[in-house]
Amino acid sequence: MSVNAKGKKTLAKVGLELMKVNFIMNAFFKWGEKQILKSLVTKNPRNRPIGAQEEKYIAVRNLMKAFERKFKEGSLSQSVRDWVFNTLIGDVILNYAERYPEIQERRRREEALPTFMTISPTQKCNLACTGCYAASSNRTPVTLEWDVVDRMMEQKRRLWGSHFTVISGGEPMMYESGGKTIIDLFEKYNDNFFLMYTNGTLIDKDVAKKFSELGNVAPAISVEGFEEATDNRRGKGTYKKIISAMEALKEEGVLFGASLTATRSNVEEITSDEFFDLFFDKLGIAFTWMFQYMPIGRGPSFDMMITTEQRRELWFREQHLMKDRGVFFIDFWNGGPISDGCICAGRKGGYLYVDWYGNVMPCVFVPYSVGNIKTDFFDKGKDLDDVLKTPFFTNLRKWQEGYSYKQPSEKAGNEIVPCPIRDHHDEFHKIAEEAGAIPVGKTTEIAFGDTEFINDLTDIGKKAHEATKDLWAQVYQKL
Repeated sequence: MSVNAKGKKTLAKVGLELMKVNFIMNAFFKWGEKQILKSLVTKNPRNRPIGAQEEKYIAVRNLMKAFERKFKEGSLSQSVRDWVFNTLIGDVILNYAERYPEIQERRRREEALPTFMTISPTQKCNLACTGCYAASSNRTPVTLEWDVVDRMMEQKRRLWGSHFTVISGGEPMMYESGGKTIIDLFEKYNDNFFLMYTNGTLIDKDVAKKFSELGNVAPAISVEGFEEATDNRRGKGTYKKIISAMEALKEEGVLFGASLTATRSNVEEITSDEFFDLFFDKLGIAFTWMFQYMPIGRGPSFDMMITTEQRRELWFREQHLMKDRGVFFIDFWNGGPISDGCICAGRKGGYLYVDWYGNVMPCVFVPYSVGNIKTDFFDKGKDLDDVLKTPFFTNLRKWQEGYSYKQPSEKAGNEIVPCPIRDHHDEFHKIAEEAGAIPVGKTTEIAFGDTEFINDLTDIGKKAHEATKDLWAQVYQKL
């Protein structure tokens, strides 16, 4: 047989194997989609608002479709595919009961077991963005010790069976402690999937290649819109660096997405079809997380918050992106029906937050602490479970349950406005005050005692409820 003939035979064999793999994958994704529909919508065991269950299904389906599309295109690295199918599905999901029988029992008892943690290991950042919630810059070098981060990672896996970790900042790529970097964390905890919020400017071809080899990290790159909007808030030249980072990640087969902050000036731009044509269709992002600007951090301003009218219109734009364009798009406020409302304070299926000082908080956007993870918990022989038992966390979860989370469909509160601190600030303030929560930072200290601030934010929440209550009743509760 000639070399050419051997080559053709080899190519034919490879082609046949690829056809087999694609057949199996097609069957797997179709089966998965049916199972999710059956579990969330058909069965709906908790009697949640049926429209909310349908939206959950759409969100999960869209994420699966994004992964399926990238798999079929061959645009994911082998390590990413291996991690998803071997570690996430094969090890974590299918073998969960065998690995964590005690945790399974705790879940059956409806204990508050968070699904993930968000950790901001450093406040340091190479940018100084307008309105940054963390007030980060290269002059804020505060960093959480490696041993503390390592201990939290070990405990959340052992106590909660948690294999999902969100890394925020500051800029995580600037983290360094005891000779360890954020890459060392990804490598050590290779049974965890890491969603890393980053400004993207420090991701070059070498970093993208490393992420590709690891397979367990998905960068969510912050972008404010097109070049003018992004550079206006993040600094001249930032947009071009972001595009370069995304191109490098795409070339190396890394799963990555975008992080959007909706402000009064950019909300229309970042939800436009033109924006998604570029970032989804051309640059290859697979998911989008949206945060509506909150008046905390550097230079807090009510003028940067989207208006009541914009918030309602944003809901319609998000429905278009999810249902018409099939985009995985989660707005942490308007998307409350997808998560059964607020997920902070370690709620079942939710999360808690630890910043660069070690302050333990219910949420990234709730700058009120129950103490320091090292000095108030670890050094006193306490663990992450003790954090969940603190009065502030406990009372926030009671509020969640009474407002919507544990309520039947007809009694569930409007989950388009699910956030205690943003949408129900008067009730949040009372909970924080009674529980002795500690305001974190000068801005929060001032706001906590500022009657005008409390009243203004409370009024904004009430207006948002009035503007969306018809959507909640008709679209989600189907009344």
